[in-house]
Amino acid sequence: MNYGSRPGIDRRALLAAGGSLAAVAASTAGTDRSFAQATVHSAPPQAVTADNPPPGKVTLDRLPGGVLLIGIDRAPTRNRIDPPILIGLGKAYYLLDHDETLRVAVLHGLGADFVVGLDVPAFATATASGVLPPKDPDFINPLNLAEPRHKPVIVAIQGAANSVGHELALAADVRIAATDSRFAQLEVTNAAFPAGGATIRFMREAGWGNAMRYMLTGEPFGARNGRRRVEGVTARVSTPAQERRRQGGSVGAAAGPSPGVSGSVSRGAPRCGITTPSARRPRPEPP
Repeated sequence: MNYGSRPGIDRRALLAAGGSLAAVAASTAGTDRSFAQATVHSAPPQAVTADNPPPGKVTLDRLPGGVLLIGIDRAPTRNRIDPPILIGLGKAYYLLDHDETLRVAVLHGLGADFVVGLDVPAFATATASGVLPPKDPDFINPLNLAEPRHKPVIVAIQGAANSVGHELALAADVRIAATDSRFAQLEVTNAAFPAGGATIRFMREAGWGNAMRYMLTGEPFGARNGRRRVEGVTARVSTPAQERRRQGGSVGAAAGPSPGVSGSVSRGAPRCGITTPSARRPRPEPP
């Protein structure tokens, strides 16, 4: 979650925002997966100003071959994640899992950046007003922290992918990055904690030494040295950035399971090797 580019944010607001993400994970652990009608929870309307930008939205496009294109649309804020985007992503992931015509999703950000970070004041306000944690039954945590999704998600990244943007990428199954992509986990520079899964996934995918270097310093790294020095964070580095949406859709069509093969099984079987207690148990020392 990128807090550094919003000066004057109170530390308590940072903690409240981080706590709200944790609460989202806890509240969805026992979510009813039935097709119940969504309940709309909205905060009172506020005037749109430079300090109070309009809320974001999530766009959905169905592509041939069962590909769902999910767009984060809040370009005036460089796609800073606010509660409407978080809830919209959760609903999009629920749709992916429950629509039998969909096989795979491609997540991307509209504009020059993927996600620059978290809108901390918006999260603090939404938590205080009860908008968060989400009450909607048709919601799957987009950071994959509670009840997991069962179909693959590909993320196409350009520009900044900071903090919660980096965590959304780590929560995906395949990552495609443009050559102008810049990643950073900036919480340490603001005395905050990464609440979206980076403390586990970054280390698991990039290795302890690589992950600690960037998590303990907040130092940014690019897509190119993401391939060279942080192997595993990106599966492909492509150019130019404007091609991310098109190429992401193409990879999505190719990555979708063939007819008669369940994408949930294709994704779930390897995941069991990571998450089951037996897989995490240390191997016995040889005699």
